Amino acid sequence: MATIALALLSAEASALVSTSHNGRFAPALGLRRAGPLLSSTAAALELQRSAESTADAIQRKLARIRELRPTEQSPEVQQKLWESAGLLPMYKVSGSVTGEPSFTQLFSHETWSAYTGKSPFRRWLRTGVTWRHSTVLASVWPICLSLSLWSFCVASLPARFLPRTSPLPLTAMGSAIGLLLVFRVNNLYGRVAEARLLWGRAVFLCRQAAQTVATALLFDRSLPAERAPASHAAASKVCRYLAAFPWELNAKLTGKGDGVGKTRGLRPGEDTDILRVLLPAEEVDFIGQARSRPLLLLGAMRRQLHAQLRVGTLHPMVYRKLEEDLKELDLVVGGCERVFSSPVPPTMSRHVIRCMLLWLLGLPAVLAGSMSPAHISLWVFLVSYIFVGIEEVGVQVEQPFEITPMTRLCNVIMLNLEEALAMPPPAEASEQGGGADE
Repeated sequence: MATIALALLSAEASALVSTSHNGRFAPALGLRRAGPLLSSTAAALELQRSAESTADAIQRKLARIRELRPTEQSPEVQQKLWESAGLLPMYKVSGSVTGEPSFTQLFSHETWSAYTGKSPFRRWLRTGVTWRHSTVLASVWPICLSLSLWSFCVASLPARFLPRTSPLPLTAMGSAIGLLLVFRVNNLYGRVAEARLLWGRAVFLCRQAAQTVATALLFDRSLPAERAPASHAAASKVCRYLAAFPWELNAKLTGKGDGVGKTRGLRPGEDTDILRVLLPAEEVDFIGQARSRPLLLLGAMRRQLHAQLRVGTLHPMVYRKLEEDLKELDLVVGGCERVFSSPVPPTMSRHVIRCMLLWLLGLPAVLAGSMSPAHISLWVFLVSYIFVGIEEVGVQVEQPFEITPMTRLCNVIMLNLEEALAMPPPAEASEQGGGADE
């Protein structure tokens, strides 16, 4: 009987070992699953290496762009940018000689300290000392000097040629001119605010799109192994299109120098150095011939994202969010084109100038006899500087993209792309860090 019992126990043990594939015998099951686990780990490591390689390749291209375009915003750099666009820096780039803060640069903590961190007395003293380098003074002094000479000649005429007149008509004219100047300058500074708002929107949207694309198509560890190469390639293309977008929008709005004080639009195939760093030659030739290169770059991004949606790599909700971002970037391009191509009606500017001419030319006739001709010419010069200077301040900002720091904003977008493409730490490290904090 004992022999029969031992035989039965041996048979049951053999059955348990032979049926370990159904999960009833843990040691045997562990041995059988070791192969798939090792294979899964190897696939995850390969996926991570592919993502790192793709991100590094884009980072190298962004570094080459930094070599082509200036990354600092010193007055010297800004002056060279203006000269390359055919503009005259002495009339619009404030602080190019004195180093004073200017709207043509992005402010930092140091810039704000230099601008408003001084005592009021030092700030006023500095402004007075650097007056001779003022862009407004450089623009209006010939007009003021001409009016001053005119007033000296009028005030020097004999009294019989200058009958006494009431100052009331000029007082009424001065009030109306003041209102015209305020209305015009407010409209012009509204254009500056809108241009800066559009570019701020472009910075935000490019950053958001790059982060979403990197998360969904590049760093997603749940991507199937067979789809990962195509997904990473699509992420690389979209990020390269995003990198080229701000530079091409900048080039479209800045134009190309065509002699001193002359600017023209880009010609087909011109200034494609940024595109050649980022894109294949055939794409560069195609985009470089377009009327609006930024719009073609947006179209190329849409095609890449739609292809990933079709193959199932990109979730429909993520695709919808990216499509909304691209739509907003399209609106940014349209807004910039509208501001650039539609100035404040020139009739208003001409009417303001003609009204000021009547007022300033008639001013010495009213002041004659009340003081010496030299004093009259001095006061006419000062009054002309104030009123003509206000009008000139509006003229300097009427084309807002000439003073908007677009090159610096393009560099900010490059930095945002680099940060979006930085390889995140492994999930296990993040979980361990969170547990340690707890």
